[in-house]
Amino acid sequence: MKPDQKLCQLGKKEIEENLATIAEVVSKPKQICKNCARVSKKKKNLCKPKKLPLR
Repeated sequence: MKPDQKLCQLGKKEIEENLATIAEVVSKPKQICKNCARVSKKKKNLCKPKKLPLR
């Protein structure tokens, strides 16, 4: 996964090749993409981030 690449842009092959990196990025999420509902710790990893409500 390239540093400036968004999770929303990843294809199936890229996901398989970068599973360990992705697992770190999505653990303990704080943001959700308003477009595709993927989650991330940081908003820079999503194309349309929105802060998740506190749990």
